[in-house]
Formats: sequence, C-alpha cells, structure tokens
Amino acid sequence: MSNPKEKATHKAVRLAIIRIEKGRPTIVSEQRKMSVAAVAEEAGVSRALIHRDCPDLLERIKGGVNKGIRQQRDAKQNELKEYKERNRELRSEVAELKAMLAKVQSQNATLIRKNMVLSSGSETNSNITQIVYSN
Repeated sequence: MSNPKEKATHKAVRLAIIRIEKGRPTIVSEQRKMSVAAVAEEAGVSRALIHRDCPDLLERIKGGVNKGIRQQRDAKQNELKEYKERNRELRSEVAELKAMLAKVQSQNATLIRKNMVLSSGSETNSNITQIVYSN
C-alpha cells in the first residue's frame, strides 16, 4: 500500500465491510449477506480488485460469510448436547423403573403363592373351626 489510490481503495473496501456488518449499507440491500460481490458493489470496486489488492480484508469478508454458518452449527451442537443429556436422564429413569417393576412383580408372585396356599388349605384343613355366636 504505497500509493494514495491503493490506500483509498483499501479504506473504501474496509468501510463497505463495516457498513454491511452493521446492517447499514448505502448501496446494496440491508438483507444482502456478506460476500465479496456485496462488498465490491458497496465499495464501488471490482471483485477482482478485492481479491488482488486486499487479501487481509478478503479473509474478513470470508469470516463474515461463515459467521452465520458457525453460529447455526454451534446452536445445533448445543441443542444436540441438551437432547443427549435429556436422553441420558430418561434412560436412567427407565432403568430405575425396570428395577422397581421387577421388585413389584416378585412381591406379587409371592403374594399369589401365599394366597393359593391359604385358599387350598382352608378347604382341606379340618383343624379350622367355625365359631358361631348366637344371641
């Protein structure tokens, strides 16, 4: 950047990037995403000039392009992490409920056996006497 024209071009591109980043471009639409073409149009220069003379700003432009993608990826990763944690909690709950069910089934089977013994025993057991109270 030795001559004044090169400095002015570099400054125009840098200011165009800033305007687009802040959402206040003067030439291109506010909804337009960050790209080399958008910056070139906003700065009033060619895309080739940005590629050739402003490699440092080109990296900044590319970083701005990928920023939305990175944010979206990070949001999805956080969402996935939350779902994995919830899945882990639910699996733990299922394991606890299965253990409780096995215990209740065991108790139920024991009670059914005792009931069957008592039912069959009362019919054949002659030692049981009925006491009838009369007034």
